[in-house]
This record gives sequence, structure tokens and C-alpha cells, in this order.
Amino acid sequence: MKALCYTRPLEIGELEASLDMHEVDVPEPAQGQLLVRMRATSINIDDIHIAEGTFFGGLGKSRASAEKPVTPGVDVAGIVEKVGSGATVFQVGDAVVGILGPKAGRGAWAEYCCLSAAMAVKKPEGYSFGEAAACAVAGKTAANAVGSAALQPGQTAVVVGASGGIGSTIVQILACGGVRVTGVCSGRNAALVGSLGAETIVDYTLGPFGEQLAGQKFDVVIDCVGGRDTERQALLVLKKTGRFVTLVGPHRFVGETRIGMPGILGMIGYVVRRVMLSKLSGPRYILAGVGNSLEPMEKLVLNNNIRASIDREVPFERDAVREGVAHVRSHRASGKVVIKIARD
Repeated sequence: MKALCYTRPLEIGELEASLDMHEVDVPEPAQGQLLVRMRATSINIDDIHIAEGTFFGGLGKSRASAEKPVTPGVDVAGIVEKVGSGATVFQVGDAVVGILGPKAGRGAWAEYCCLSAAMAVKKPEGYSFGEAAACAVAGKTAANAVGSAALQPGQTAVVVGASGGIGSTIVQILACGGVRVTGVCSGRNAALVGSLGAETIVDYTLGPFGEQLAGQKFDVVIDCVGGRDTERQALLVLKKTGRFVTLVGPHRFVGETRIGMPGILGMIGYVVRRVMLSKLSGPRYILAGVGNSLEPMEKLVLNNNIRASIDREVPFERDAVREGVAHVRSHRASGKVVIKIARD
């Protein structure tokens, strides 16, 4: 089969130039796994971070080599080709969407991959494979964030980073649940975020969002960007009983640099302190968990016919995917970048 791979440990900024198309063996599904003939996947910013050894500030580095090339990618959308023992919920021919685990080497940017049945659900008929792939990690992360926010119909929320793949999904879930949403994004994405259900748009290029919303108080701020400056602005607009839900933490773009173990421990220490202190004085500080189930995503995203915003679709070709990686790295994508591996 064809797979996009890199064949050596990478430094920051090297993934694009290092991706090449390789011929590799089709994997065999182990117990509890599905062999999926891929139709679509997507490019997540964490795919880049993992490949370049900067994930969460530098946890681990790839051991890729010419003998053991590594294929990136975790979002899976395709057709079940073979069912491993114990994966009794699925049958050959089922259309599925899912997320690969952290096992090294055999990612989703390939014609076939092995997916744990525990991290797969059947693709709704109304979704294209590209739409399903875009909803995998983005939908799971968005659903977990909304669960952490614990909002009720009629309450108010600010979504920081509302035009990205995750943020745009959060906006839709909240609006579908009757929450009044204010989206923070650039002016060029205002129409998009408004079309997804945000009642008010704040253009962050015109100044800090908390200062622009001065005098208003919200129940929740959901942070898809990170950084202590984002937290400071959130505290300006949150009710005392409100919740600051961050998907990132105090270090903006933490996955793009190697901050070392002292930096990672410092970041963890900051989060622990903020969580404990916020329980005493409010607003609550919550680091949204990643979760180990697709049930929240299926319930809040797929069952509500919500789609992640798609910035563009690129063909399964080396140069096109390289350009897609560069676009995701730029933080200019208005939604997900999808790789179309085969026609629907």
C-alpha cells in the first residue's frame, strides 16, 4: 500500500520537507482491531508536534528510520476491510470513523490502517468521509470541552479560537444546546463563526477580547488557544461562579517548542495550583480532559448532524499534503485540512 512517511527523527519545521510516499506492507488487525481501507483523514496540529518531538512541550521524540518509516495521522474515516478477533460490533463493509492510538509508526496518512474497535463508531450516512474524518479528533475534543463546561440552555459562553476545527465545533454544539455564544476570532472569519451559531463576534485583531467585552459577564469561557494572557482576559468577563475551560493551558502553542522537563513540570504545577485555588475563590479553572471514549463525540456531534468546519481538502499526494501541513502549521486555517485518500 501507499503511505506518506518520514524516515528519520525530525527537528522543528522539518515535517513538510521530510514527507515522502512509500510502499509499505498492509497491516494485519490484531485482537480487537479493524483493518480500515482509508477514504479520508485530516491534518491536526498535534500530528506535526508528535512528528517533530514537541508534543506537550517535548514529550518523546520519533525513532523513525529508513528501516522503520513512520506514518503520521490519527483521524480515520473509511471502510472495514477485515475484522480482528473480538471486534464483534463491526462487520466487513461497515463505514467507520475513529481515532488511532499513540502506537508508533502506522498512522492514518495511508491507504490502510488498523484501528481499535473501541475507538471507532459507524459513520452516519449523511456524512461524507471527509466530513467524518474532520469530526474525529476535533469532535472528540470539542465534546469533552463542552462536557467540562456543563452549560445549560440560556446560559452564556465565550469561545476563544472559534473559527478553528475544534472551536467551530464547540460553537455549533453550544448553539444547538441553547447556549448564547460569543465567538472570538479574526474579522475575516466573522461570517463563518456567525453562520455556526455565534450571536456575537469579537475580532481579536482589534484588541484583547476581555477589554472589548468590558461590562459584560459570562457563565463560561472556553479557551482553544492557550496562554496566560487569554486566561487574564477571561477573568475580566467571567462571573464569580463561572468556569474557565482551557484545552491548552498556560503556555500558548506549547506543542511547537521543546520547553524541557522543567518547563513541563512548571506548567503542570501552574495548572494544579490554579485548579485548587479556583475552587476556593472562583471562577473555576478547568483543564478539559481528552477522554478515552468516542461516546460524547457521537452523542453531541454526530447525532446532532454537526460538522467540523473544513478549510480545504487536499489529494493524497506528497506535494499537496506537504502544502496542507504548512497551512495547518501557519495557524491560518479556518477549520480542518482534510486529506482525500480515495473517492467516496
